[in-house]
Order: sequence, then C-alpha cells, then structure tokens
Amino acid sequence: MTQAMYEEGLAYAESNFLDENAAHLHVDKRLIREKFNMDGKKVLDFGCGMGGMSLWYATNFKCEVHGIDIDAHHVKIANDLKAKHKAQNVNFEVRNVLDKPLEGKYDFIVLNDVAEHIQLPILKAIFQALSKNLAAGGGIYVSYPPWRSPYASHVQHVVGIPWCQFLPEGMLLKMIEKNNRQIVGEEESDLLQAYQGLNHLTHNKLMGALEGSGLRPVYRKSHSFVNKYGPLKNANLRFFPLDFLVTKEFVLLEKAA
Repeated sequence: MTQAMYEEGLAYAESNFLDENAAHLHVDKRLIREKFNMDGKKVLDFGCGMGGMSLWYATNFKCEVHGIDIDAHHVKIANDLKAKHKAQNVNFEVRNVLDKPLEGKYDFIVLNDVAEHIQLPILKAIFQALSKNLAAGGGIYVSYPPWRSPYASHVQHVVGIPWCQFLPEGMLLKMIEKNNRQIVGEEESDLLQAYQGLNHLTHNKLMGALEGSGLRPVYRKSHSFVNKYGPLKNANLRFFPLDFLVTKEFVLLEKAA
C-alpha cells in the first residue's frame, strides 16, 4: 500500500464516518437510527473495512463496537482513524471467523456492504458461525446493493453505465480493465479483482445462504429511486420490473424460535 493509497483510503473512511449524506450510506444511517437502538449493546461490525461505519456506531450510540476484517490494509487504516478521533469504545482486528472463531456474544451484528463480496458457500458458513455468536434477542443486520440494481453491486461506478452487469461479459470485462486501477486492499488490490470477487447477490441467494444457520428474516426494506417521492417514501416496490430500481436491500435476521 503506497502512501497515496493510504491517504485516499483514510479520507474515504473518514468521509463514511463523518458525512451523514455519504452517497452509499445515508439510507443505512437513517434506517439504523429509525429502527434500532444500539445504546448499551455489544456490536460486531463484520467486514468492517476501513472502519468508517464502526466509528459511526461507536460515536452515535453508547455501545461497544468490535470491527473485524480479513484485510490487514483496511484494519491499519481503521486503527489510525480510531486514534485520530480518539475513539475509546471501538476496537479493530484482522480476523477470519472461519479460521479463528469468535468467543463472545454480540447483541447486534452488522454486515454493511460486505455480503456481496463473499462467495456464497463461504457466506453460508459465515452465517452459521455468526449465529453462534448472536446473543439471545439479538439481530444480524445485512445491507447490500442487489445484483439487479443500477449500481450492480458497485460495478456501475467503475464503468459509468447503470445496469452494466447485463452487458456481454467480455465487453464488461474490457470496460473494467480499461478503467482498472489499484485500490486500498491486500485481499483485492485492484478493481478487476474486486469485480471478480462479487457473488451477484440477490434476496433469494441471501436466503439460500441462511440454510443451516437457524436464522430467519424478520424485517426487510428494499430501497429504490421511487422512495424519494413523498407518498412512496416507505414503499417496497420489489416486484418486476420495479425491482430493477432497487438500489439497496436491508434485512434483519434473528434466530428462529
């Protein structure tokens, strides 16, 4: 990781932390404030990346936050951002829960913009592992841009074309290669690797990944472009063809009774 990449990553993470209107997180922040209270909770930020949202939880709620990620470059930036803002109620570590299972219980486990980056058989094993670390009455909150969305699980920002995932694969790969660049990451170090790591996540695939975990969905919000119109603010228009306008899915999971 070069100094320039480090500084870029730090600035990006700090923006995610401090900016309430961050483009891909403002809906997440609003929903969490409206639907959940993390005060007094023990929170696991799974796949915390560079720590922006971990620090947001820690400073907006009176909670204890544990951020884990498999990428050492991300965790380095997260720890530096924590030190810069003198946050006391959050800690970060490099950890793969399948190789080194977590010991404690958490009231709230968050997977924010991470589930779409994990291959489905591994994601299934991760849900089984995390279920064991969920405290009684706790929940796992998953947010992700679905594969059918105009953002195509973050691919649109690389090529600049909405719904580009439906282009012929060869054409799309050439477009990504043309715009390819190094990114802050030890596990995925450029945009092409990041694209190749996507699992094309949909709600049905997510539900399939829950098999054997004992988890069930108790809340789902499908946020789309139409929600910006007053009367449709809370509408879940996830039926064809309006499901292609859904920009982000939010699902709360709890252990089945």
